[in-house]
This record gives sequence, C-alpha cells and structure tokens, in this order.
Amino acid sequence: MARLDPPLTAKNGHKLEVLAICRISTVHQDKRSLADQEASYREWLAQHTDLPVEMHVVSSQGSGECLDRSELLDATEKVASGRFDLVITEDLGRICRRMQAHIFCESCVDVDTRLVAINDHIDTAQDGWEMNSVFAVMRHETYNRDTSLRIRRSLRNRFTQGGVLRCPIFGYIVPEGAKTDAEMRRDPNAEPIYDKWFRMLEEGATYAEVADYLNANNVPTGPSCRLPRWTGSMVSRVTHNPLIKGLRVRNKKISKRINKTGRRKSVNAPPEERLERHCPDLAFIAPDRYDRVIRLLDKRNAKYRRHLTNGRDPRANVSKKRTRWPGQHIYCGVCGRPFVYGGHGQRDRLVCSGAKNYQCWNGVTVDGPLARERLIASIYQALRQIPSFDAKLMSALEKECTAASEECLRKTKAMRQRIDTIDREIDNVITAIRRIGHSDRLGNELTSLEHERGELLDQLNATQLAAKSRVQVPTPEQVRKLAEKEFGRLSVESDEFARLMRRLISQIFVFPVQLIGGSATRLCASFTVCGSELLGSAAALPPAVKQQLESRICIRLFDPPQREQYREDVVRMRASGMREQEVADRLGITKTAAQSAAALQRTMDANGITDPWQPVTEPPSNDRRMKRHRHKRYKFEPLEGFPLPWPNTST
Repeated sequence: MARLDPPLTAKNGHKLEVLAICRISTVHQDKRSLADQEASYREWLAQHTDLPVEMHVVSSQGSGECLDRSELLDATEKVASGRFDLVITEDLGRICRRMQAHIFCESCVDVDTRLVAINDHIDTAQDGWEMNSVFAVMRHETYNRDTSLRIRRSLRNRFTQGGVLRCPIFGYIVPEGAKTDAEMRRDPNAEPIYDKWFRMLEEGATYAEVADYLNANNVPTGPSCRLPRWTGSMVSRVTHNPLIKGLRVRNKKISKRINKTGRRKSVNAPPEERLERHCPDLAFIAPDRYDRVIRLLDKRNAKYRRHLTNGRDPRANVSKKRTRWPGQHIYCGVCGRPFVYGGHGQRDRLVCSGAKNYQCWNGVTVDGPLARERLIASIYQALRQIPSFDAKLMSALEKECTAASEECLRKTKAMRQRIDTIDREIDNVITAIRRIGHSDRLGNELTSLEHERGELLDQLNATQLAAKSRVQVPTPEQVRKLAEKEFGRLSVESDEFARLMRRLISQIFVFPVQLIGGSATRLCASFTVCGSELLGSAAALPPAVKQQLESRICIRLFDPPQREQYREDVVRMRASGMREQEVADRLGITKTAAQSAAALQRTMDANGITDPWQPVTEPPSNDRRMKRHRHKRYKFEPLEGFPLPWPNTST
C-alpha cells in the first residue's frame, strides 16, 4: 500500500464512502474519458486503502466555468449531507473553475469530508492544503486564458488568409472539405431570389412578408438551418449578413462571462476587434445597393426600437408580433399611445395601451372588424369624391410642377458637389491617421463624414428618381381609378393592404364621445386621407396638389343606440302629424323607443346643439363601465404633445 499521512478512515468504521467527480468539457470529447477517470480513481483507492469502498460517481459533460450545472449542484448537496468520507477528483478543474473550486474544498472540510485532487497534489487532511488549492485554481485559470489567446491568435490569422469558414447561409455552396473562401461559390438559382428579396424590402415589405414569399416559393432555408421554414427573424439575420454584398466579417460579437453563473453571453465587440475580408466573387447584391437598403431599413424601423429604462432594455430579445390592420395604426387622442388588440380580454377589440397600464383614463374599446369596415368604407368614399380641378388651378399647378422638376435638378447638382467635398475630406482624414496614428478625434470625424455621405447618397437617389420622370398634375379621375384598382385587387386581411392604408393615412386618432343625456362612452376616429399616395410620383408633387387631394374625415366607430338611430325619422314623421303609435308601427320599433327618440331631440333643442354626440374631455363620472381612473395605480401620463384638440365629430 502506498502511504498516506494520515491514512484514509471511514466514519462508520468499516466501509469507505467515496464521492468521485468526473467531467469532460464539451460534446466533442470522447465520453469514454469519463469511464477512464472512474477507473483511475478505483486504481488509486486500491493502492491507498485496504478498506472496502462504495464509490458514488457524479459524471458530467459541460464547461467547468458553468456554476449552475445540475451535476455540480448535486455534488454540493451530497457533500453537505456529511455522509461521505472522501471526495476524489483528478484535479480541481474537474469540479469547477475559479475560486468556487477552492470554496468547494472548504465546504468538504466543514463536514469532515476529506478531498483529494490527485494531479493537483491537494489533500485537505494535510496542513497547508489551502495555499495549494489557491495556486491550483490560479494555474487552471491561467491555462484557460493562455489557451484562449492562442486560439484567438490562430483564428484571426487564418481568417485574414481566407479561412475560418462559418456555417453557410442560403445561396452559398461550400464543397466538403473546403478550407478557404476561395473554394466557396454562389448558387446561380439564388440570384433572382435575392434580387426579389431586396426589391420587396425597398418597396416597403416587412421581414415577415419576405418570409411568406420565400415559403410560398419553397425556397430552402440554408444548409445549416435547423428550421424548415423561413421566419421574419431569419430573414432579418440574413439581410444584415454583409456576405451578401461580398464582405466577410469576424469578431462582430464576442463572448463575455457572467461571473454569477459562469456561463457566457454574446455582446458587441469593440471596434478594434473587428476583422473584414472583401470577397467580391461572393456578392449577390451590389455593395452600394446593399448599404442603401440597410440604411433604409434602419431608418424605417427606428420608431419600433424599444426605449431604455434606466439604461436597460426591459424587453430585450422580445420581438413584436405581426398584427391585423387597423392594429398598430390607431392611436388614442387622449394620451397619444397606440391601441392594441385584447381589450378587456376580448381578442378582436382594441384598447388604449396607456389605459392597460393605468396611464390613461380612456378605457373604451373598439370592435376591430367593425372599425376596419367603417374605415375602409370612409376612405374609399373620400377618394371617390375628390373634387375636379378648375382650369385656373390646373394652370397654376402645372407651373408649380415644372418648378418642382427644376428644383430637383438643382438639388441633385448641389448634393453631388457636397459628396465630392466629403470624399476629399475623408481622404484627408485617412492620410492624417496614417501619418500620426490613431486619434479619437480623427476617428469621430471620419465616422461623422461617412454617415453624412450615406445620408446624401440616399437623398440623391430619391431626388434623381423624381427628376427623371416629368411630374404631371394628376386628375381626380386618375386617383379614383387607382383607388378602385387597389381596393379591388387587395384582400383586407393582407399585409399589403395594411401597408397601403398606412400610406394613405399617416395616423388614426380616436376620441371618446357621449350621447347627450346618456352614460355609455363611444369612440370617434379622426384622420386625413392623402390620395396623392396612390401615385408613384407622390414625393415630387407640389404641396398644393397634395393638399387638393387630401380629405379630412371624422367617423363613428360604433353603432348608435336606437333612440339616436331613429331620431330624425321620428321627428320628421311627428312633424307631419302622425301619432306616436303610428310612427312606431311604421318604423318597426316600440312606442317607448319612439318617445325616447323624441325626448332626445327636445334635449338637443333645449341645449341649442345639432349633434347629440358631445366630446368627453375628462374622465366621465356617469359611465359605470369606465372606472380605470379610479384605481390606485392610475396616473394620467400623456405623451408629449397630448391631449390633442377635439375634432368636430359631426363631420
């Protein structure tokens, strides 16, 4: 027997209870290594004791830095029970990493359990084990860091040589055994798909709509994708992959250890860590077009970005779901927040999101399908009733359109001159950096110039498109025909129809109203229909033309009560000499309903009003169903610029 000082002893005096800890790091390692570790423990025990041994093995497969592994927690609980005489491991790194391994040793000592780490020469039964344990922990951490730096150095060098190929995305073919990007090639069948993909995004399609197009055409998701169908998130990731424009990027993200659990999360890497390699042969989209589309998408989606709360994103990694129109298009006229589906627990009813959070008293809900029907009917009617232009106005508008075309040419020339100036300034900054080295001030100046150049290129592209086509004054008949065509070919449930509505109407604001002498609160919608948005050259039209094609509308998003619905008929028929019962029989209502309609008219006459629906500008006291403002959590917090002035609900 090999001598141990002191020798191994059993708490029960006759059998040695041993906890053996085995671990391998990753799924790529051979699982037989766990059995090899267990065999080496048994051999060591056979050499160091003649007591009978009962060994309990805790085997795991995972990183030693992870402190929330179930196997580590299990081992910790077993040690805390105090039933074991010995904990044996190959080295402390098999238990866990960092100072937690030393703390594990201390927990063993607290319950009179001996711990032996064979390769680290640690035995808690011997004096001075604490220093050996601390140095072993430091040594393992140093080895980890050194190995990480060597791997990082090698990968960075191989990337600059064209190596370190990532999992290919859709459209790229990587032959088996390929080591560099020179062996990659584009799939010719993917070229028209990527062109259509980016054209849809340029025309205003969402990522989800592009995913629907790809799935409808049975486009594969890529050789490395686990999902068989495209999703909006997948489309967004591929769209923002610069490989599409022929640019390989490495170290955009780096991993950061969360010390509490030992696990790692991906964070944005500092700029100096980023590596780029140009591969023009792998480009599906021209770099200028790609950059323009990405800027367009970032600008379009900027309003959907989440706002930080105390410097943190409260809904990080939570995507916004797609919704049915008019969802995410109706806004509260009291607080300015959007209406969302699910009002009062009903799937098809829209309610102010501020009211749900007790920040607005307008808790009235809207029937989504009814609101959609009323809005579509009023928009279509407004487009069909656009008045014709007289000859004098047409002549003035023609002159204004000609002046607008000349203004586009002037702006184009000015922007090209400014872009040339910025290019010279960028060259000067780059020359200065090469001469004096890196400077934060020069770096910031270069970033600012490049950002300004990108903005000017976008403006130049839009202005050139407007200048190429001769701006002509559209006639109301043209607008009406376009409206009939668009409304006839699109399904009201489609995303394309919702996008058309958002072009025609910037925002829809709803305002609460009450029937005079009544209690129930309802909602009226107020918005402006821009008929010029149906035209392809709307951006180049003069303001006077756009204004002529606009219509201001206010509609009621509810069915009126019976006394209001029949009020005018009752008043007219009673004025002709008919009795109440005769009026009720003719209209198919009860005599009491006819009397209520007449009473409503008398109330209106007494108050000198012609519209029975009056605006509600503060929390109503006579509506038994609107009590959200009485809750202790309620605090009216309108967005900046609200409340808006109440519109004329009689229009």
